[in-house]
Amino acid sequence: MTARPLRSPSIDSRLRVIPGTRARRPATAPWVVVSVIAIVAFLGLVGARTALDRAAFEQMALDIAIAEQASINQRLRIEIAEMENPARIAPLAEELGLVIPSQRRQLLVSVGRGDENVDLAVTTYRSEPRS
Repeated sequence: MTARPLRSPSIDSRLRVIPGTRARRPATAPWVVVSVIAIVAFLGLVGARTALDRAAFEQMALDIAIAEQASINQRLRIEIAEMENPARIAPLAEELGLVIPSQRRQLLVSVGRGDENVDLAVTTYRSEPRS
């Protein structure tokens, strides 16, 4: 192989040189802004997820407390029903001297001041005295 000299460049009339322009580095500011926005969005999503998880734990604790109170409420209703049972109350009332009345009487009572009197009918029961 033999070395050949380079040809002289041909002059093309369509090409021209524009003085004063030089190559610039690509701008990094837009990439920094996009990166900061992405990081802030990621941290915001993590924070929102954490808040949702915390709220879910609080709701679970409240649901457990509601279930406990519902069972206590049910137990108390059963206890009230047992306490209101007439079969349990009747012997206790007789021990205290309370009896079922034999006669029924109605009284008329005036209630009010001045010209505004209202008559109320009150039913009373009269029992026979114990011997």
